[in-house]
Amino acid sequence: MPDLKGRAREGFSAILSSMLFGFFLTVFLGCAPLSAAENFSYDAKISGLDGGEFADIRATFKATSLLEARRSDVLVSISNLRRLIKSDVRLMTRILRSYGYYGGRVSERVARNGDHFDIDIHVESGAQYTIGDVIIDYQDPPPDAQIRDEIYNSLTLVNGGPAISENVVMAEAQILNILPEYGFPFAQKINREVVVDHSHQSMNPTFIIASGPRQKIGEVRVEGLGTVKESYIHTLYAWGGDAYYDQKLIEGLRSELDQSRLFSRVSIEVVPGVDDHADVVVALTEAEHRTLGISAGYSTAEGLGGEVSWEHRNIFHRGNRLKLTAHAAEIEQSLASRFEIPNFSRLDQVLFIEGALRRQDTAAYYARVAEARIGLERVITPRLALFGHVEFEYSDINDQQVNHQYVLASLPMGARWDSSDDLLDPSRGLRVSGFVAPTNNFGAQNFTYLKSEIRGSTYYPLVSDERLVLAVRARLGTILGAETVTLPATHRFFAGGGGSLRGFSFQKVGPLDAANKPLGGRSVAEIATEGRWRLSEKIGVVAFVEGGNVYRNKFPQLSGFRWAVGAGVRYHTSFAPIRFDMAFPLNRRPGESRMQFYISLGQAF
Repeated sequence: MPDLKGRAREGFSAILSSMLFGFFLTVFLGCAPLSAAENFSYDAKISGLDGGEFADIRATFKATSLLEARRSDVLVSISNLRRLIKSDVRLMTRILRSYGYYGGRVSERVARNGDHFDIDIHVESGAQYTIGDVIIDYQDPPPDAQIRDEIYNSLTLVNGGPAISENVVMAEAQILNILPEYGFPFAQKINREVVVDHSHQSMNPTFIIASGPRQKIGEVRVEGLGTVKESYIHTLYAWGGDAYYDQKLIEGLRSELDQSRLFSRVSIEVVPGVDDHADVVVALTEAEHRTLGISAGYSTAEGLGGEVSWEHRNIFHRGNRLKLTAHAAEIEQSLASRFEIPNFSRLDQVLFIEGALRRQDTAAYYARVAEARIGLERVITPRLALFGHVEFEYSDINDQQVNHQYVLASLPMGARWDSSDDLLDPSRGLRVSGFVAPTNNFGAQNFTYLKSEIRGSTYYPLVSDERLVLAVRARLGTILGAETVTLPATHRFFAGGGGSLRGFSFQKVGPLDAANKPLGGRSVAEIATEGRWRLSEKIGVVAFVEGGNVYRNKFPQLSGFRWAVGAGVRYHTSFAPIRFDMAFPLNRRPGESRMQFYISLGQAF
């Protein structure tokens, strides 16, 4: 009798073997590289997001899409392509929600033509949800009602705005940044809850914050000092003993420490004190307090010049500064000193004492001058400063072959406004300065006059990356109360040269005597405009037009301008650009040079 059980077992084994072989063959064919894999390609696109309002979504998807990132890869199987498509569908869904499109739908459409696939990520965005109720839930003890209202009103996340996830995260950061300004330095986030209401197409965020009790500023502890006295550090902040903690006060102290240039490292930490007080720990590393500086320049109008300076920023170990400067050029030599006591009598007020000896030999005059001044400078805001000082001067001047001695006392007072972004190479902002200086001569001839001047410059980037900048400068000045011939030649207005009107010889713009020597005047007007183009990180070029004149009248006439045009090259270093300028006068007088050349440090203005 046939072995039926044996045959059945053999048949079952054959069927099982065939099934396993078919399964593994299918897996192998599905996972094996396609034939002619080098021709296997795909194109992917997004449909349904064509409007300008979806530009950010399209850009975000393109930057993070796997289909975009792996376009040039060799795909080993169709299933890998399917995984990429599914991943991008999930990605687009997350991006839609992050931009407030919580009701959006994303689907894929794939068409195959041989070894090429056309992939369409199709999006039905739906309506963009809006911000509903914004709730800040403070854990005990909460700030008082006024502080809570001020914090809530300062948020950029507002009811009715687009429900963008990034804005919610930013609002959370805003709350945690604002609380220290109201006396809560140890505030921390506990949780953030976001409820999406599909029926009202809105998103309702709740921020749960542990602010802790309101703190007062406690002890200020200073660590790491060497030669700087700790008592100097305590002059750099102005809060009283009962002041509530305010982060702006701490940042003000940090700014004062940085601006002192006494420290290479400044670290400020706030730690819990006693009885709801926050102690401030200031850790410092002192920098080198002495600096030696050297600079040089050349122009065809003023010749070769150079300067050597030495500065000590910690005289008497209290941040007092002493600077000594020696200047030597073909037309002027000088020795000068300046001593500063920062935070004199109050924060952000500097007492300064200056002295100088100068010898000048120009086409207009020969002068030997000794001067001294003492005054105050006060910073009102980060952009506005006021100054005033008492100045005494003795000068011996040879003017038109006649010697004059003057003993002058003056009281210059003025203000400076500076919103520019860089001292030596500004690309945006405004600078304005002006002064009035009532002056009396106590020499052989007694007379009084009032000298006034205002200067301004503005900088405007013409392209977003600030590689092309338009700079404009203006100057107006007047002297009232004395005639030109009575005034000391060193106090008259002159124009021409690298620091004034490029293209003209030093002091040669304005009235001349019979021997073509400049006389100076009682008023001046100048204007200049310059286009600055940054070609690369190191190289820039400029083109400029400048005009102006000096007048015998007490007020500038704003007519008869002398004009010059020019161009230059800038080599940008880590600290300031080195400038090379050539300027050409347009309305030359007989005998004047056709071109002037300048080499110096920093922009012309």
